[in-house]
Amino acid sequence: MKSYNIKNYVIYKTEVAKMIHALPKYGTDYHLYTRDELITLFLPLSENIARKFSTSQQASGVMTIMDLIQCGSGGITQAVDKIDWERLNKSEDKEKTMKSFLSKRVRGAIRR
Repeated sequence: MKSYNIKNYVIYKTEVAKMIHALPKYGTDYHLYTRDELITLFLPLSENIARKFSTSQQASGVMTIMDLIQCGSGGITQAVDKIDWERLNKSEDKEKTMKSFLSKRVRGAIRR
């Protein structure tokens, strides 16, 4: 596994946990969340994908885990602006559809 600054990573994890805990709880009614709340809600998805990417064969070894998380967060920001609300509302499993949509964009942002 690649080495990274554990102190910064722990600080990031605690800050994200605090922000998510402070969000209103609407469940899977994503249309009730604001843009910033949606971005904050799915930051752990960005971290998870970045962590998996850093240990995969595709990772070049130049970027740290924090850099990958930052690229993934940028991907989430762009993806939230492109959400197809009609398709999401027609879906039976809204959470799965939303995570699938966002994860594709996050992976693309990290690869670039």
